[in-house]
Amino acid sequence: MAGGTQKRRPSALLGWWYLAIGAGFALLGINRMVVGESFWSAGLRWLIALGFLLLGFWELRGGRRG
Repeated sequence: MAGGTQKRRPSALLGWWYLAIGAGFALLGINRMVVGESFWSAGLRWLIALGFLLLGFWELRGGRRG
């Protein structure tokens, strides 16, 4: 790039956004276990968190190039 500056990919912002959502769902899952709800309630939140975390890592590693 001219001037030695690089533009940030739009997918990098999305990657961090997905990681933040995933972390939030993980914390909700921990909260539900501490409160005493069923394992399925917390497990579902952890499963959603895992999906968002994987999506975030994929976006940050440049999964969508082009």
